[in-house]
Amino acid sequence: MKDTVAPSPLGKYLIGPSFHESHHRSFVQSILRPAPILKNAAVACAAVLFGDQYAQYTNTSVEVGHRRAALAVSELRSLKISQEQDLITALVLGVAMVTFAFHVADGQPFLISHYTLALVKPAYSSLLAMDPGIMDFLMCLVSTETFECLLTSETPTLRINENDRRNVVDRYLGLTGPLFAHLYDICEVSNRLRDKGGRMNMHIAQRVEDIQESLNKWQPSPPPDFLERFTQAEVVGMLAQAKVLRLAALLIVHRLYYPFGQCDKEALQLSRAITMEFDMILQFTGHSMPCTALAYLVACFEITGPEARAAAVDKSQQFVTFSRQSQVRFRKTLLSVWSAKDLGNRIYWFDLGHYIRKTSSRSTQV
Repeated sequence: MKDTVAPSPLGKYLIGPSFHESHHRSFVQSILRPAPILKNAAVACAAVLFGDQYAQYTNTSVEVGHRRAALAVSELRSLKISQEQDLITALVLGVAMVTFAFHVADGQPFLISHYTLALVKPAYSSLLAMDPGIMDFLMCLVSTETFECLLTSETPTLRINENDRRNVVDRYLGLTGPLFAHLYDICEVSNRLRDKGGRMNMHIAQRVEDIQESLNKWQPSPPPDFLERFTQAEVVGMLAQAKVLRLAALLIVHRLYYPFGQCDKEALQLSRAITMEFDMILQFTGHSMPCTALAYLVACFEITGPEARAAAVDKSQQFVTFSRQSQVRFRKTLLSVWSAKDLGNRIYWFDLGHYIRKTSSRSTQV
């Protein structure tokens, strides 16, 4: 993990090579740091990353990782936020534990992100005044929680205001940070519809319409030096990442209005636009975009026919690259929704939580 000459296994989690060296350096510093509070989390991550790269070491790596992760989670639970460094420690711990959780069969990334965000939420205004790179860690947790909440119609912990991440390039999310204000709103209205049994009154209908209009108008807001700071491949990748997440949000809104099986023409157009973007970026850059597995999942929900579905599952290994376990969870979620659709169930988006087979246990505590 300390070999900066070899390609870093952390690179695939970042939006582009411009962030690789600094991110790898901070990770290695956490491993070498004498204080155990971050060292345990970093070693747990290093173990499962190693096991993910070399299958013959998976069992040993998971065993080592679990021991260190248990210590790190205990440290996270006992952490109190009293100064600026505590905020940084909480976010780095949270991101490390989410990374670990995505690599193990019994991981709980949603719970970890939810707990960490609740811990730092009272100090959110302080985070906005700190180095923008610290906010990248927060956004990693926000995206983990929000993507799960979109699938289950829960309301996320934090609403990131659109202006809070404008003109910022996030190491994980590129230019899409401002979009999370709208994703939060989708989660909130979907949660209301679920609780009301799908009854869309005038107020909710107007709210959904407003969200849809905002998404239609939304465009990424790069910083003034964007084209000078980043390579052509990075620029193309970031714009594609923003595009597929916006299109996925529009497709989700469509399914708040119409159940699967109704008004499918527009849904299929959005689905194909998303999958075409994935194909294009893979051909252009040779790799997929980070933090876009949900967009591909949303697009795949619309696919019908055994051959097209089989092809989508095969391609998912190229587009869902966080870990082998994340690929397993992706397939389980996709197959469970396809199965429910094939049974003729009248499924709106806010119903999905009833049909998705839980791949990890959830509760209100870490």
